[in-house]
Amino acid sequence: MNMLIRAFQLLALSVALLAMPAARGQADERTVKAAFLYNFIQFTQWPVPPTEPFRLCVLGRSALDEALARLEGKSVLNGLHLSVRHVGPRDSLDACHALYVDDSQRAAAEELLPRLAGAPILTITDSDGLADRGLMIEIRKRDLKLVFDVNLHATRKANLDLSARLLKMAHYVAGAR
Repeated sequence: MNMLIRAFQLLALSVALLAMPAARGQADERTVKAAFLYNFIQFTQWPVPPTEPFRLCVLGRSALDEALARLEGKSVLNGLHLSVRHVGPRDSLDACHALYVDDSQRAAAEELLPRLAGAPILTITDSDGLADRGLMIEIRKRDLKLVFDVNLHATRKANLDLSARLLKMAHYVAGAR
């Protein structure tokens, strides 16, 4: 229960950060995106509970690498420790619990889409339109703020359950009943 309260507090902090104009700098935007990823993980349930360590995989190199490195070892999902791992488009994703795809990796992401369909890997991107193509959460700018959209069809296909609180905070939820 304490983890749930802590996770909700972190999500509330992320919401507060949403109100901050994105123009305050790239470093702030990267930090906010990393906080989003952390909180998306906290508010997701997997069909089989992940084991230690919780692996957040990153496709290739990204502008968020430094911010994501600060998440290394942090506690997620009832005490699991987060481990950040970089993967290539042809690497095995079996050990990944979540996958972040930076906009710079869009071409490589297209190659991964068939392998990700239905896999219990929470997929997150900041590349415009990839949620429409099958990734689960897309972070984007709207009116100088960061917002996120959810592809609920993709999460359901992978048997991942996103918290109702998280869905309420989404700017747009595709596939809601």
